[in-house]
Amino acid sequence: MLFLALAVTCSLSIAVLFKASERRDLDRTALLTVNYLAGAALAVALQGVEPEGKVTAGLVALGVVQGVLFIAGFWLFSLAIREAGMGLAAGVMRLSVVVPFWASWLVWREAPTPWQLAGLVLAGVAFFLVARPAAGAPGDPGPLGASPVQEPGRAVLPASPVASAGRTAAVLGLLFAVGGVVDVNMKLFDESFSGAAGVPISTFLLFVFGVACAVGALVVTAQGLRTGRWPTAEVWAWGAALGLVNYGSAEFFLRALERLDGTVAFPVNNVAIVLGAALVGRVAWGERLSRANLAGLGLAAAALVLLAG
Repeated sequence: MLFLALAVTCSLSIAVLFKASERRDLDRTALLTVNYLAGAALAVALQGVEPEGKVTAGLVALGVVQGVLFIAGFWLFSLAIREAGMGLAAGVMRLSVVVPFWASWLVWREAPTPWQLAGLVLAGVAFFLVARPAAGAPGDPGPLGASPVQEPGRAVLPASPVASAGRTAAVLGLLFAVGGVVDVNMKLFDESFSGAAGVPISTFLLFVFGVACAVGALVVTAQGLRTGRWPTAEVWAWGAALGLVNYGSAEFFLRALERLDGTVAFPVNNVAIVLGAALVGRVAWGERLSRANLAGLGLAAAALVLLAG
C-alpha cells in the first residue's frame, strides 16, 4: 500500500498546485504542456537508472495512445464542466473507475471479495455526493449544472433543450470512456510489458508524457502565432513543479499495480483522492461542505475500509 499512498499524495499535490496557480491567472494550456515536458524530461533522466527493456511496436502504440488520451481527457473534463457543471463532471470522471475494475475482474481474473463489491457501490454514491457543490459556493453551476458563457459583443441564443441534453450526455459519456480507458491502459502495461517483458516504467511514461507534450505544443504554438502570447517564466516554473508530481503520481501508481490487484488499486486510489481533496480544500482554502458533501465523505471513508480489506 506504500506506493498507492505515494500515488495518492502526488495526485493531491497536483490538485493543490492547480488550485494555487488559478490565483495567478496562468495560461492553462501552456501550463499543462510544460508539465508534460517536465514529466518527459524526468522519464529521459531515469532511462539510465532502471534496467533496459525491449521496446516493441506494441509498447510504442500503447504509449502514444495513452499520451493522446491524457491530454484529451483534460479537454473533455473542461468541456464537461462547461456543459454539466463541476460536480457532475468530477463525479463521472471518478465513477469511470468501474471500467478498470471490471476489466481487472473479467480480463485478468482478479476477482473482488463481496466486501470490495460493496465498497465499490458505496464509492459510486460517495463520488457524486462529494463532487456536488455546496449551495452558493463559488463556482456553483446552479440547479441545472451549467450556464451559457456570453462572449463580448455576442448575444446568447437559447439552445434547444433536446440538443443541449444530448450534447451534455455525449460529453459526459466520452469523459467516462476516456477516463476508464486510461486506467485500463495502465493495467495493460503492467500485465503485458512491465512484469512480463521487464520494460521500465520510465520508458512507457516517456512515450506517454512525450506525446501529450507534443500535442499540447502544437496548440500552444498555434495560439502563440495567432495572439502573440507565449508561455511566461512563471508558467515554466509552475509547469515544471506540476510535471514532477504528475510523473510521480503515474510512476507510483504503476508500481502499486505491480503489487496489488486492479480491483483494489483502482477504486482505493480514486476514493482516497476524492476524500483527500475534499479535506484539503476544507482545511487549506476554507471551502464549504454541504450536508451532501459530508455524507459523501463518510461514505467514502467507509468505502475505503471495505475496498482495502
